[in-house]
Amino acid sequence: MADNDNGGGGFLLGLLIGGIGGFVAGMIFAPKSGEETRAFILDQSREWRDKADELTSATRERLANAASEGRRAASQTRNDKGFDDLDLDDEDL
Repeated sequence: MADNDNGGGGFLLGLLIGGIGGFVAGMIFAPKSGEETRAFILDQSREWRDKADELTSATRERLANAASEGRRAASQTRNDKGFDDLDLDDEDL
């Protein structure tokens, strides 16, 4: 058998694409008028875009805080002479 150990990424991508396709097909064949369906899709896309913007903003803030904390910790370790006892020439590292 072929060794396809990609962590299931292909399956998840297919599942995502299939889910989106199913949603679109359901919206198209729903017993609503085209105008109602288009309005619904427009409203949903706006909600999803707003939610994505919120998540992006929150993620950026968390990453900025984590980076700042990492810089602070590295600076404190450097100032406390925490790296002086490291033997970087040791081959067993």
